[in-house]
Order: sequence, then C-alpha cells, then structure tokens
Amino acid sequence: MNAFLTTWIAVAPFLLAGLIGVTVAIARSRGTDRPTESTVISATLVAAALWAGLSVIGAGLSVIVNLQPQVLITVPVREFWPALPAGTALEGMSATIAGGGFTSAELSLNGLSAGPRAAWAVSQALGWLIPGTVAGLIAVACFQLRRGRPFAPVLARVTFATALVVLIGGIAAQVLGDVAGSVAAVEALQWQSGRYDEVAGIEDGIDAWWPKPGLDITIPFWPLGAGLGLAALAAVFRYGSRLQRDTEGLV
Repeated sequence: MNAFLTTWIAVAPFLLAGLIGVTVAIARSRGTDRPTESTVISATLVAAALWAGLSVIGAGLSVIVNLQPQVLITVPVREFWPALPAGTALEGMSATIAGGGFTSAELSLNGLSAGPRAAWAVSQALGWLIPGTVAGLIAVACFQLRRGRPFAPVLARVTFATALVVLIGGIAAQVLGDVAGSVAAVEALQWQSGRYDEVAGIEDGIDAWWPKPGLDITIPFWPLGAGLGLAALAAVFRYGSRLQRDTEGLV
C-alpha cells in the first residue's frame, strides 16, 4: 500500500499538467476571438478542481496506509549522535563534526497503539485536505467568474468555510502529528531494562547507540494568519455581493 501511495503521488503532477494542457488546447480551439482571460480561468478551474479531487483521494489513501499494521511515522528524539569506540579513526571527510546530532527519525513501527496511530492518520489526512480545500475555493471562484458573478453569495460562504478549515485544520494537523510522534517515540524507544556485551572503548553501549525519546509539540502560527486572511477575503466578497445586488436593483 505504501508503494501504491508513493506511485500515486508521483503520477499526480503529470496527470495535473496533462489535463491543464488539454484544457488550454480545447479553450484555444474554440476560436481566436475568445479572450485570453477566459482561457486562463478555464485552465485554472480544471486544475483547481482536479487538485481538490486528488487531495480527497490522497487523504483517503493516507488514512488507509496509516491504519495498516506497520505505520511510517516521524518521532522526536533527544539530540543524538552515535558514539564510536575510543581509538576509532575515520579518514576522507572534509568537515569535522564538532557537536550536534539528529532530533527526529522516520520509523516504520509495528504494534503502535491505537491512540497515536489514529492521531497520526488524522494529521496526515489533514495535510492533504487543507490545500485541497483551498483548491476547491479557487475552483468555485473561477466557476462564478465564468458565470459573470465574481461576488456571488456562495463565494463568501465557501471562503469563510475555507478559512475555518485552514485555521482549525492547520493547527490540528501539526499538534496531532506532534503528539502522535511523541507518544510513538516513547512506545518505540523508552526501554525498561536491558543488557549488552561489553565493548572496548564504550562505557555505556545502550547510551552510546540507542536514542532516547523526545517531546516536541509545536503550535503553528501560519494557520492563524492564513485563516484570518481568508476570513477578511470572505468579508470582501460579502461586501461586493451587497454592492452587486444594489447595482442590479438600480438597473
């Protein structure tokens, strides 16, 4: 299933580009007197609608993949770099490591409990649905523009709904993914007891070669800015709708 999802993601951009090309060709074949703006709007409408559809499919596949017995998940770890036995000499590197290490790892886990598995699946699905929702908004805007109704009331409602999805979904995706990864790190890396054969030059083999689970939960701020921006745009559409209605009443 992972291979299928990877293949789908790889093919999607080419499918998208192909449909955009077909749309532009059809629009141009309708006559040279057709305005260029209409061609752009038609191509954008198809591309946005397709991307929204692909996002829904990708979200569904993501949920299916992440509910399999083996799940690929990113977990936080305390800053870690494996230690080598004393006296080890490596040659050929042009740079020298003076400190630091990695603070996260992508692991394929079996036996992960239901809580972090579900949280991870939701976070990954939201990662697909949020841009898909924005693409849906663009498709609705292009559709109304083609109808000659750039300030249709439905556009204000869809924009406000998109603002909520971006604001709530963006924060939820980050927090749920971080919580899932942090819990998964404890389940996969926090050992209760252990032993190891003595290794010359290594005082504590487990400490030297086994990373410790970390805790990393981030509250993102970009969904707040994007959500407020879309909410303001919804207000603009509502105002334009009232002006358009008043103008039509005067005619």
